[in-house]
Amino acid sequence: MRRWIAGSATVLAATAGLAATAGLAATAGLAATGPAMASSTSWSQVLQVNRAGSFTQIAAISKADVWAVGDLWDSKGNAIYQPLIRHYAGGEGWSTVTIPGAPRFSSDQVTASAANDVWVVGLTPGTVAHSMAYRFDGSRWHKIPVPAKTYLQGTLALNPDNVWAFGSSATIFAPGSSVSASVFHWNGARWRGYNLANGNLMPESISASGTRNVWIAGSVWTHSAYRAEAFRWNGSAWHNAGLPRVLTDEPGVSAISPANVWVGWDTQTASRSLHWNGHRWLPQSVPDNLIANTSNVVPDGQGGYWFGGFAILAGGAWTSVPWIGVTGGAGPVYRIPGTESFLQPATVKNSGSAIQRPTIYRYDL
Repeated sequence: MRRWIAGSATVLAATAGLAATAGLAATAGLAATGPAMASSTSWSQVLQVNRAGSFTQIAAISKADVWAVGDLWDSKGNAIYQPLIRHYAGGEGWSTVTIPGAPRFSSDQVTASAANDVWVVGLTPGTVAHSMAYRFDGSRWHKIPVPAKTYLQGTLALNPDNVWAFGSSATIFAPGSSVSASVFHWNGARWRGYNLANGNLMPESISASGTRNVWIAGSVWTHSAYRAEAFRWNGSAWHNAGLPRVLTDEPGVSAISPANVWVGWDTQTASRSLHWNGHRWLPQSVPDNLIANTSNVVPDGQGGYWFGGFAILAGGAWTSVPWIGVTGGAGPVYRIPGTESFLQPATVKNSGSAIQRPTIYRYDL
């Protein structure tokens, strides 16, 4: 899955998958941790961990409740399977979070539906890695059983008893099928498997605006090329969304409402997207001079949309958002609910240093 865009010279891949410096506006609720890296009209560094590694995902519940996870690396850049979890709690600032009794695993994913429903998911080390999942109920952590040989590649929590994921499994099968499932649902007690496109879909992205509007995008091999497919869960069943013919193996989906869904992908020369308006799919072109992540579409709170951290579409016009100019990679953009502020996980190599550090940036409109 494409998750990262080069910030300068290096492109890094996030292993999971799919929400902080002086001078920041107080309304966003993120405390300063060091000198301002940029003005309020550009990205500002708000958190950096003095270890080799990278933040991969963020779950922003409110301006005073933000979670960030990622991976730590050894001197050769290999994951050391030690969870990297940080939590922002308003005036208390950022704190390091540990999960009591947890074994070694990588904290690649974080998803949250509320302050008492925060999930951290990652992989164990070993020849046959499998996923570990933990849920924070607001006061303590609970281990969520994940069947052996199951890899939850992307996870989305809608409530404690309603969590969707995609990936691969050698032990979870769709009912009545001999093909292992690639889409999974947690109902509070167990995982159920689903197969889409007759078991041929390779999911790449998941997004939802509610329990009856869950979308998964992926690809199907057509004997000559990969074709993008998208499916919607309406609360009772999965339905093919009828994408026009798109040849790609890495489509991403962003579901904002039942009548506002974006599917994006890259060609060899440009970024492309389709917009679902509730009735039909409409193509949306991206200017070739912009760096736009069409797999990461986020409303800006003013009627426009962020396409990753470098391009905004508003009123039919595109605006380029300059990156801060560091060496490293940038992940997806997350909007802080109720604000016009945005967060972006990254890995950054500071000037004069050979270490790439987990970093979080913020932008205020």
